[in-house]
Amino acid sequence: MLLTPIPKKENVVPLTKDLDLVVRQVQGYVAAASAPATRRAYSSDWRQFELWCFSKALETMPAAPGTVACYVADQAGAGKKVATLERALVAIARAHQLANTNDPTKHQVVKETMKGIRRRKSSVQKKAQPLLFESLKTVVATMQGDGLREKRDIAILCLGFMSGLRRSELVALDVEDLRWAQRGLVVGIKRGKCDQVGEGRDVVVFRGTGLTCPVAAVEAWLAAAGIQDGPVFVGVDRYGNARLGRRLTDQVVRTVVKERARAAGLDEFERFSGHSLRAGLATQAALNGANLRDIAKQTGHRSEKVLSGYIRDADLWRNNVTEKLGL
Repeated sequence: MLLTPIPKKENVVPLTKDLDLVVRQVQGYVAAASAPATRRAYSSDWRQFELWCFSKALETMPAAPGTVACYVADQAGAGKKVATLERALVAIARAHQLANTNDPTKHQVVKETMKGIRRRKSSVQKKAQPLLFESLKTVVATMQGDGLREKRDIAILCLGFMSGLRRSELVALDVEDLRWAQRGLVVGIKRGKCDQVGEGRDVVVFRGTGLTCPVAAVEAWLAAAGIQDGPVFVGVDRYGNARLGRRLTDQVVRTVVKERARAAGLDEFERFSGHSLRAGLATQAALNGANLRDIAKQTGHRSEKVLSGYIRDADLWRNNVTEKLGL
């Protein structure tokens, strides 16, 4: 039986003609599957692994399970944290999977090595010191100057605390993401750590009457800086002028928190980080009796384990027996 050939159509382009384009599209989609910061971290981890293997005259692709086990053991001995080693293993695994070769990180020798490292080293990550509401009020009270940088930093601190945003989400905000309402402000988050596909979500912050009102702080900053569109938080040059369109990095949030806490005389300023605002809201909400669901609704947490940690920290100070001893 003869097969009838499929008639050619003029509007059908042979796949081979655009194969290079399709391959580049696939590469682009694979790259877009992870956030830019994640890709940079994995790329850095893979380069470090390559350099280590080169120094030991060991093959990197494909890498032997024993090579990977020796690498994490050596890095653990050099003082690397468990979380850092686990991320390195993910980077090594991804590189092998994309190269369509056996993943050495799944071998039992690697798993047992990591198990031993975890037992030897504390796997508990160092938590950021939460900036609680009373401390926030203390910090903001010392920043009531007329300078543009002060107005910006107050807006970062107040909105960062009240919204519970991650610092990367905070600096990613555009004016178009803010919707003013009679009772406060609706903040639209386009994409977050737990929302890699960009579904987005809205967070509400209420208008207050005190110095820590996030709505008034953002309004004052935008008006003083002359920002009408584009990035909400931008740099301020040495002459006190806003660098319009020059979006801040998330590291600036960390610097603002630490420097403003130190200037306010808070003893624990060295333990503060950019995460202290988000941790502060979650802990303060737990101290005030908020339930897990309501806290997660504001902060966007999807891990109950992480949120439970904030509540446990709050419970240490709530109904503690020593409080009732009349010390």
